[in-house]
Amino acid sequence: MHDQGNRIQRLPTLGLWVLPLVLALAIPGVGVLGSFGIVVAMLIFHRDARNAALRLWKRGPVTSLLIGLAVGVVTHFLMSALLEPALQHMLGQQVDLSQFDTVKNNLANYLVLLAIGLLFGGIVEELIFRGYIIGWGTKLLGARTGPILAVVSATVFGLAHSYQGLAGMLSTGLIGLIFGLTYLAVGRKLAPAIFAHMTINALGITELYLGHSFVAPMFTA
Repeated sequence: MHDQGNRIQRLPTLGLWVLPLVLALAIPGVGVLGSFGIVVAMLIFHRDARNAALRLWKRGPVTSLLIGLAVGVVTHFLMSALLEPALQHMLGQQVDLSQFDTVKNNLANYLVLLAIGLLFGGIVEELIFRGYIIGWGTKLLGARTGPILAVVSATVFGLAHSYQGLAGMLSTGLIGLIFGLTYLAVGRKLAPAIFAHMTINALGITELYLGHSFVAPMFTA
């Protein structure tokens, strides 16, 4: 009876933990803003959530930055040269980035999108999908659930980018999985995943501005 009572008492907490995922799924793109609001409120008022989600550094800022840069650069070039072309070939469709067409050769739009990509994409999305969902989730559900939560968060992360089409959702989901596994590999420290996300966004947005990729695809039709 005591264990059952504890499980019942935990249900509201589990509901607040999973709600950001529900919002991100229900309203792709914009729903993440609602998710962020919930996460911020929980971090302010729930000490356990705050302690789990805001563990930042892996052996200090410099090491965290170097890990993030390495993961971000390798992931970007791997996706650009191999995985995204393979996905697009198999699906018969391109990643839909048409909403970013105004960035090409437009410095002002480039700088605005870069700021959004670094701050919102790099910090906010990593706080939600890795720090909150995986970090706090492993505290609530047990450390062994880490890989499962990495897959769950990556799946929702990909679906939240449905505006990029099926190829874009799968590509983004794969990148999200890499972020999640990186987060787990460094002992659930958030900064390396943040820096990795920032690096990928910076490279991708710069490619949009320049109008071409830094690398030629290894997989061709």
